[in-house]
Amino acid sequence: MYSRDDVKAITDKIFNMAQGHEVQVDLTGAERSGTRWANSTITTNLIQYDRQLTLTVRSGNRSGSAFTRDFSDTGLKEAVTEAITQAKGATENPDQGEWLGAQQYIPVDAALPTGIAFGPRERAMMVKASSDICEKRGVLGSGYIPKTDQTDCTANTKGLFAYYRYVETAFTLTCRMPDGSGSGWAGTTGIKDVSMIDPIALTEVAAEKALKSRNPKALEPGRYTVILEPRAHARFLSLVTGVFNNGSNLAFMQGKNVGDKIFSDTVTLRSDIGNPILRQTTMLQNNTPAKPVTWLEKGVLRNRAGGADAPAANLNMSLVMDGTDLALADMIKQTRRGLLVTFLWYIRNVDNSILLNTGMTRDGLFLIENGEITMPVQNFRWNMSPLVGYNNISLVGKSVPMHMGESYDGSGSALVPPVRMEDFYMTSISPAV
Repeated sequence: MYSRDDVKAITDKIFNMAQGHEVQVDLTGAERSGTRWANSTITTNLIQYDRQLTLTVRSGNRSGSAFTRDFSDTGLKEAVTEAITQAKGATENPDQGEWLGAQQYIPVDAALPTGIAFGPRERAMMVKASSDICEKRGVLGSGYIPKTDQTDCTANTKGLFAYYRYVETAFTLTCRMPDGSGSGWAGTTGIKDVSMIDPIALTEVAAEKALKSRNPKALEPGRYTVILEPRAHARFLSLVTGVFNNGSNLAFMQGKNVGDKIFSDTVTLRSDIGNPILRQTTMLQNNTPAKPVTWLEKGVLRNRAGGADAPAANLNMSLVMDGTDLALADMIKQTRRGLLVTFLWYIRNVDNSILLNTGMTRDGLFLIENGEITMPVQNFRWNMSPLVGYNNISLVGKSVPMHMGESYDGSGSALVPPVRMEDFYMTSISPAV
């Protein structure tokens, strides 16, 4: 939304207007846009612009603040005058604390030119390419391509210039049979480099699942070996991150210390600050630099988040679960019998003391026998705790960007691999398609 030079020009102008005072500026500007389509036809193109600037002026032990959305010289001058006037009439506060000075952050370029230029035309071309595949395969496609271009910066007269701009997009698609008899999902999220999105390949995957998911066979509920594709695994992973907080009161974590083994050898979880794929912010909320942190190493607890002695990173910053070079097809070949799970949805907590959750599968559930997909399976409701699941991982694939939340935009993407998990408890048949 705003380049570094744009923001620097604005903040320098404010500092010059408020000469003789300490000043801190918080600036945010964002473009949020997106394209939705259903039944292989674009239904919505939306765009929203927003910007705001808050400045705080200090005069000795007094301070005043002002807010504006007007970034013109007149608007900025009015805001500076308002803040100075407030400061002069404010009560003295000798404990207001020092502002941060200049900081050194791990460099990251999260606003690539191709992402900045990624507009309605480019999104429409992706939808057209996808819809052509859908028509050829005899399915109907519905999906969403969001785009966020956001700038955040805190700068002050002490030398702080905490600037981060990112442009992020995604491509998510559900293909359905016209008669509703089959459904398949494919997608990728948290993408900074638009060239990583292949709408044709993703559509082929979703369409193939829709076609192959017709006439599913009912299996008995029970405990199954499952391969969770990255989207399904990302949702499951989101259920467990809280156990690494210092304040966690889970019975599972009582008496657990750094250096204790809590999960399978296959689980290594890191905040890889500066990761070249995720390209997420490298500064903490208080504008101090974030540093890479390993939370779990081969199942061994290495760090806890939160508290005074916590490492300089938040748990969900640039989160990476280490993967391997195994493709999903290779994982299927190495599985004697199990279920391929594309999507988990409607996940709800059952017992927080043991992180027991329930949810359903949908958009393609398939039986694997002797290394091959042999038939579609009727969807299941499942009950499972990640405290059990992450001790039962027997195979890990290649990590890809995937959003961990229910939505597909906003913060929350991580690098997540597909995983093979043993004894996943499918409790009953679900009517989902």
